[in-house]
Amino acid sequence: MPSLLFHTAEDLLGDALIKLPSILALKQARPDVHLVWSAGRGGSVYANVLRPLVEGVIDEVHHQTGLGTRWSQVMRPFWPRRFDGIIASERRLLPTLALRRLAHDTFIAPMGDFRFSTHIPGAGFVHEPLHKQIQTLFELAVGTPLNPAHELPIPTRYTRLAQELLPTGPCYVGLAPGAGGKDKCWPLENFIDVALAQLAAGRNPVFFLGPAERDWLEPLRAAVPAALFPESDPRAELRGPLLAIALASRLTLGLANDSGAGHLLAAGGKPLVALFGRTNPTKFAPPYGERIVIRAADLGVMAVDEIPIDHVQRVMENALG
Repeated sequence: MPSLLFHTAEDLLGDALIKLPSILALKQARPDVHLVWSAGRGGSVYANVLRPLVEGVIDEVHHQTGLGTRWSQVMRPFWPRRFDGIIASERRLLPTLALRRLAHDTFIAPMGDFRFSTHIPGAGFVHEPLHKQIQTLFELAVGTPLNPAHELPIPTRYTRLAQELLPTGPCYVGLAPGAGGKDKCWPLENFIDVALAQLAAGRNPVFFLGPAERDWLEPLRAAVPAALFPESDPRAELRGPLLAIALASRLTLGLANDSGAGHLLAAGGKPLVALFGRTNPTKFAPPYGERIVIRAADLGVMAVDEIPIDHVQRVMENALG
């Protein structure tokens, strides 16, 4: 069985969801490949919260390995094992050279326009968006075209619970007001106003809150008593990203900042209005469903918190038909 090592710095939730369709497509096209996953500097959500989606797909997950973090690894191989193929996905010199030092037949690395690679992509290759780059790296490594699907195999226990929490019939509009940093957050009061407008239009606003936004739960319930918070429902005996994705698949439309929660809503496969300030909306574009980007600079402002609420409301109404 051919072995393939894929190395990255770390797998945060949003990045991992972006890579996932190509990983699943690789295993579908080449079930004979023994896929080894390595995260050098940080952890990997494939080892925990997303593990059910990669069982039998990623054969080994090694995280916080330290591979690609020390120059001594360029002189002495980090692992004694040999791989048929290696993908060094970071575009940095040290991890590229450290991985190249491992025993291998095929070596794929985008660093330096693929100058260290056994194979290079065609003239039409672009580094962005990330999901396209990951697909190309796998195709170069195994020599097989991939056809990534845009629907994730969420376990039935999550989809059944999501249907119980958000029953068929009403129009659900998802709202994810959090983000990894305050500079990525549209004002919370704007999300509240959007929720109230959706109620007035006969739709059901559904809030998605991450661990860092738990303190917002009661203020939001007080401001929008009729809003839904399914992840906090007593019936939600399951928790985490897989439930969020299953719930997102029940939505008609989502609204989110540039955040991990935004990637979860996108992974549900339904249209998503995504709010961006100074960050690049192309690089980490999700490979799922339709995304409608509202970028501050396109409206003559600099920060996401300056995006006018009336503009967001119009875009949402157009998307809702």
